[in-house]
Amino acid sequence: MAKKRSGNDSRCCDPSLAPLSWRDYVDLFNPSVISLEKWLGTLASFPRNIEQGEIDDLMEAAEGGMLEDSGDHRTEIKPIRRNPDIFELRRTALSKRLRFYHGEPKELPRHLVKLHRHIKIDEATQEVEILFAAERYVGGRDTLWQRD
Repeated sequence: MAKKRSGNDSRCCDPSLAPLSWRDYVDLFNPSVISLEKWLGTLASFPRNIEQGEIDDLMEAAEGGMLEDSGDHRTEIKPIRRNPDIFELRRTALSKRLRFYHGEPKELPRHLVKLHRHIKIDEATQEVEILFAAERYVGGRDTLWQRD
């Protein structure tokens, strides 16, 4: 039987690997990505700056290997897919459950590859988002996740 995975298996939880670098391979034209950005844009200036700062802090903690899987629904990192190996960074912003998917390819041992982001609605729609992130991962391998 395979060992149960943990978010702690991620580079984001290993400070000895820091500093890591993000490689952004998010499809900015994906409707879910647009929806998340649009929602952030509807916030008044002060709460928008707070929420964007919290998202930035989450990404910086990941770069620094400072995250830890708490093993419950409040954890900031969770493994969501094997083959391809994808992790989910989680943030609750006001009433929204934000999800950020990234890969950690062997070809880029000092990088985290941003694949997709969205606002979680329910389990069924989230599975569609996860599948999209997996497709981005597989589709980007030939270019080492570089944008055109």
